[in-house]
Amino acid sequence: MVLIRAAMVLALALGSGARADEAGEDPVLYRYTGTPGARPSGVLVDGADGRIAALQQAVNLVLLACGFEGGIDADGMFGRQTQRAIRQVASCPPIAARLPAGSAARDGAVTHALWAVLLPGQPVPDARTRSRALLLAFEGTDITAGAVWNFCQNNRTLYDPGADDPTCYSNDPASYLTWGPNGATAGHGHEILSILARIEALDPGLLDADFGSEAPAVRRMLDLRIEFGDDSELQRYLCGIYVDFPRRSQWSAGFARLGQRTEVQALYRAVYDSATFDGGKMRTFVEAWRDAGLEPTEIDHAFFADRAAHTRVRNVEVRRLLRRVMAALPADPHPALVRRGFARAARVSNPAQRSARLGRDVTFYIDALEDRLTRAERHAWEARGGRRAEAVGLSDERPAPEVRVGPRDPFRATGLRPLTPAEAAQCPAPVLNPRRPPARS
Repeated sequence: MVLIRAAMVLALALGSGARADEAGEDPVLYRYTGTPGARPSGVLVDGADGRIAALQQAVNLVLLACGFEGGIDADGMFGRQTQRAIRQVASCPPIAARLPAGSAARDGAVTHALWAVLLPGQPVPDARTRSRALLLAFEGTDITAGAVWNFCQNNRTLYDPGADDPTCYSNDPASYLTWGPNGATAGHGHEILSILARIEALDPGLLDADFGSEAPAVRRMLDLRIEFGDDSELQRYLCGIYVDFPRRSQWSAGFARLGQRTEVQALYRAVYDSATFDGGKMRTFVEAWRDAGLEPTEIDHAFFADRAAHTRVRNVEVRRLLRRVMAALPADPHPALVRRGFARAARVSNPAQRSARLGRDVTFYIDALEDRLTRAERHAWEARGGRRAEAVGLSDERPAPEVRVGPRDPFRATGLRPLTPAEAAQCPAPVLNPRRPPARS
């Protein structure tokens, strides 16, 4: 059966796309830009059901049909292994005949021409779609991989409240639980709760099917007392789940099952496109840039999306900082200079996350300003994976895609079933009051 599928893919390749002598430019969609070394760098992450994974599946079939031994993991991670496999595919005569002579596919990149040959029935991923391979690489939370607990996240071993030293370390004590490509959290903006409320409204049976006996406990979050600026009930409630390892594991697995459902993925995106969450933040950035006389580019759009997922975005503050940045730059500055200036001015409030934030920001200006980076910028960039906007085919020469902004999210916790004293007592004091992790020596 696999051989038949491989032969069919190769047959499709023979009949699809322009011949090499008919084709012109071949723009890059995805490219591995990492450097050799002990620390992995430049790896793109698009999720187990993303566009990169779909391409990897097609690559495996062509490798088989062309007589190459071995294959690659269709895991949505684009690194050296995938680059090497694409080089082999591009050297296979039926495929090579469909690629322009100077196509970057011959050096292991995914290009328009290669995509059209290998996946003729699927649309070429646009700039918005491709930029998510950077966001997910940074967030590290594939929606199909389950939720990640943030309590005691910096402890070197699995946290045990009964250990001789029960100290809990965390540099992000207010997230509680993180899930999916945008880094939805139970704490902070309570995006996970908004998503669960939409799932419950769509089909209450989904939580029962995916969480089993823990479904009522998951629903319970929606009925706690959560006031603006005070989600202490939610913190104590989830802490009680966290310290019970079997329950913690069941919750993580339940979110993994939820994330494999296409309808849940659509609801997840809808929450983040809303004016309440990243959609509103993106609009704030775009309007501020345009009011400053700047027309956002593809790389600007990806920069905005990454900042929207990882930082607070306030309209007045964005405009104030952008005015300061523009005043310090020459007339008609390169977009990368504006992004760099804004990144320097808009530091995150949590000191433990500043280097990580800087490393992410550098991704969106290193292609134009690599020879001007400071030692701190380069160190932070390398520590966060050494990725580049050009690796997903983004350019400052093309305008940003249109920002999608949905209606405001209506979710509010009901407060009908507040936390009980017995539930509150389940949370050990060290977990409720974590310490910042020790500084690295």
